[in-house]
Amino acid sequence: MENSLVSIICICYNQEDFVVASLNSVLYQSYKNIELIIVDNGSKDGSEEKIKSWLNERGRLNQIKTIFHSHSINYCKAFNEALQLANGDYIIDLSGDDVLFPEHVELSVKALKISPEAALCSSDAELYEEETQKIANFFPLSNKFLPSGWEPKGNIYKEVVGNHCLSTPTMVFRSSILKQEGGYDDNLVYEDFDIIVRLARKYNFAFSSHIGVKKRLHKTSFAKQQYKARESKMLWSTYKVCQKIKGMNQSKEEDLALVFRCKHEAKHALASANFEVARCLLELAVESGAKGLGIIFLKAWCFLKLDLSYMYKIYSGT
Repeated sequence: MENSLVSIICICYNQEDFVVASLNSVLYQSYKNIELIIVDNGSKDGSEEKIKSWLNERGRLNQIKTIFHSHSINYCKAFNEALQLANGDYIIDLSGDDVLFPEHVELSVKALKISPEAALCSSDAELYEEETQKIANFFPLSNKFLPSGWEPKGNIYKEVVGNHCLSTPTMVFRSSILKQEGGYDDNLVYEDFDIIVRLARKYNFAFSSHIGVKKRLHKTSFAKQQYKARESKMLWSTYKVCQKIKGMNQSKEEDLALVFRCKHEAKHALASANFEVARCLLELAVESGAKGLGIIFLKAWCFLKLDLSYMYKIYSGT
C-alpha cells in the first residue's frame, strides 16, 4: 500500500492563523509516501509569509511543490492547475484551515485498495466551531430521509443529489478518474457539490468510518459564504449544478431527489434574500415535478420578496 503516491493539494487564502497547523498535519501522517503541493491563492494577510517560513524551517523537503499567485483566482481553477502537477495515485484537496488526523491517508488508501472500482473514499469529520469552540461529528446523520446507520458507499447518486450526506473535506480521490473527468468545473465558484454528483453518476464510492479531518467553521470560512445575504455567488453555482443534474437524471426517483434539493436551496435563498436565484431554483423544481402547497408557498414568498435576511443571519450564525 505504501507504494502508492498520495498527492495532497493544500490551497490557502487568507488563512494565516491556520495554515501552519494544516501543513503540519500532512507531515504527521502515518502514511509516508506523500507529495505535497502548496498553493497560496493571492492571500492579502500573512499567509504567504507563514508558508515560506514553514518551508524554510524544513529545508524545503523533498516532494513539496509550491504555487504563489500574485492575486486570487477562481478556487476550482487554482485546484486544477495544481492537479496538473500532481503525480499521485490518489488526490486530497486540503483547505488551508483544515487539519488531517494522523491516520486519515492510510485508512482512506486502504479503503480504496479494497474497492478498486470506487472513484473516491470519504470518512467522518470533526466539525469545530471556531467562535464557540463547539465540537460535533458529521456522522451519524440526523436525516429522516436516510436509514439509521446509512453510509455513503456504493451507488449513491440519488442520495448525493437530494441530501448533504457525505463529508466532502474528507474525500480522497482516485487520481486517474478525477483527471479523466476533467477535475473541478472552473465555471463554478465552489467545487464539492458538482464533483460528487458527476462522479456518483458514473462510479461507486467507498467509505471508511474513521474521523479523518478536523473541519474548522469560522466567520471567514468558505462554507459560511454559501447563503450570504442578497449577494450569494455560491447559490448561483448551486443552481448551475442542479441544471446539470436535471440533464443527468435517468428516473422519476432521481428527479424527486432534485426537487428536494432545489426546494432546500430555494428556502435558504429566500431566507437570505437571494430572490432571483430562488426563483430559478423553484422553476427547476417545478420542471422536475414539484407540486403541492409547499411549492406554492415558496413561490409566493419569492414573488413578494419578503426580506427576512437579518433574522436568518442571526439564526444561522452567518
